[in-house]
Amino acid sequence: GESGCFLNENIRYAYKLKALIENWRSDWGDKNLPFYYVQIAPYTYSGAKDVRPHTVEQLPEFWEAQALLQKLPKTGMITITDLVDSIVDLHPGYKWEVGRRLNLLAQNKAYGFSDVVCSGPVFEKMRIENGKIEISYSNVGSGLISRDGKPLTWFSVAGADGKYYPAQAEIVGNKVLVSAPEVAAPVNVRFAWNEAAQSNFVNKEGLPAVPFRSDNPWEKVFR
Repeated sequence: GESGCFLNENIRYAYKLKALIENWRSDWGDKNLPFYYVQIAPYTYSGAKDVRPHTVEQLPEFWEAQALLQKLPKTGMITITDLVDSIVDLHPGYKWEVGRRLNLLAQNKAYGFSDVVCSGPVFEKMRIENGKIEISYSNVGSGLISRDGKPLTWFSVAGADGKYYPAQAEIVGNKVLVSAPEVAAPVNVRFAWNEAAQSNFVNKEGLPAVPFRSDNPWEKVFR
């Protein structure tokens, strides 16, 4: 995954991983063979010494490509944006927690323990009203919270001009309301759309929210 991000493969990577999954299922003669994987960790790709230019949005765009694979049946992904002590270290620690989260996926998806929460909040849809965007989520678990009790971080909104500004975000039940004083008429919202993003937004089970952008250009075309 890291090499694919360095190469800025994004949607090309998604189709490569799709081919890998389908090939393994074919080789094993099992079209329902489970495939669970890890969204790569925050890292300063923009600071890499490379002939290719890298931006702070390159990693979230790659996260987005990884998340698309969940459109395939019997797949699942865990997010580990909270398991990095230093974003200049390409190889984060806390491997035991990575394993535990993959185990949660297996319990829920492969073994049918539907009461096991196996993911943090995942963007589902948005609604615009009175200068604010209301975001609905799946995988809310037993509720949405701020990990440290402080205002939610790493949300941003944009108007029709496409220029994003940091947004204030408030949990209201199982939804989040976001707005920014600079954007009177918001059109789109992004969350954790930066390689350094390590947000405090989690569900009560402690699993981090999955980065997203509402203007995902690949959502409707990836098959």
